[in-house]
Amino acid sequence: MPVKPFKLRCRFCNQPVDWPPQQPRCPRPVCRGPLQPKRNIVFDATLIEPALTGMWRYRHLLPPVPDTPISLGEGGTPLLPLHPRDNCLIYVKDETLNPTGSFKDRGAAFLINTIQGDDKIVIDDSSGNAGAALAAYAARCGRAARIFIPAEAPEGKKRQIRRFGAELMLVTGGRDAVARAADAFSRQPNVFYASHVWHPGYALAMQTIAWEMWEQLGRRVPEWVVLPVGNGSLLRGLRWGFRSLQKARHIQQLPRLVAVQAAACAPLLARSQNDYHAGSFTGAPTIADGVAISNPPLIDAMWAAVRKTNGLVVTVSEQEIERAQTELTRSGFWVEPTAALPYAALPYIQPHLSPNDAIVLIFTGHGLKAA
Repeated sequence: MPVKPFKLRCRFCNQPVDWPPQQPRCPRPVCRGPLQPKRNIVFDATLIEPALTGMWRYRHLLPPVPDTPISLGEGGTPLLPLHPRDNCLIYVKDETLNPTGSFKDRGAAFLINTIQGDDKIVIDDSSGNAGAALAAYAARCGRAARIFIPAEAPEGKKRQIRRFGAELMLVTGGRDAVARAADAFSRQPNVFYASHVWHPGYALAMQTIAWEMWEQLGRRVPEWVVLPVGNGSLLRGLRWGFRSLQKARHIQQLPRLVAVQAAACAPLLARSQNDYHAGSFTGAPTIADGVAISNPPLIDAMWAAVRKTNGLVVTVSEQEIERAQTELTRSGFWVEPTAALPYAALPYIQPHLSPNDAIVLIFTGHGLKAA
């Protein structure tokens, strides 16, 4: 079993915080910085529960949750060769097969199991997928949910959130305005801000994707992992997950993480070039709505995840995203535009590859969401 109690600290001011946190950010009013583990988890393979499928096979490696976690069967997604007839080393981690059709189910499932107080309304701000995931898991345990979402979000995502019974709050003004609206509402009593951006549990749950890859590849990791990046919970969680394997000496080197953004809205690229100014970066509209985040609040942590894995930041055009979507359907993968970013980025990664490098593309959301 993991060492208990699990401890968090503020990334900015080092304030210690017990698990589970009562709010998603540092409790000091003058700080309100992001929370992260006080120490990296050290992966212990003897704690895997082999009889379980999905992400909960790793429950004893994660911060404590109830003995019988609320679940819809999240995690355990397949790792597939991109082109099964080719002798290549490009794989797909197909997160579109989670219960609500996106990787966000892992984070929502984990968070819903940490919230104390039966009468609390859970809320989140989202471009759609995180909101649908939280709405589903709130419905699963009988909680009220309120989701703040851009007014121009895809209709499929809005319908999905409504069908799960959550109250949908449409906000005009882009993702920054949506986040501000949710943050303001979260200050009311009996509200829990289950933020996929700020709550450390979200990124902690994403470690399970890294651990699954390690098992599925025969207890090794690929040289490269390519993923779409908006607010960065997946990026940060993957780095933590692979780092936990490295600390336990199951692997020697971390996979190089490739953060892919739409060229129309690429704040992380600007940060990597020392050309990003918080709060003033402006992105253009993009069909990849899941990464249309002009000012991600944890951008320094995101850049650290890329830099410390010797990774890359890659941007792709709208035409390249559309072409990637079409080509993937011809291989049997129907993904939303955001999820097509890793495939669209392959030509830009090619010059950096060594012979026999293995690459994993993470497909984050199903195409039905944007149909």
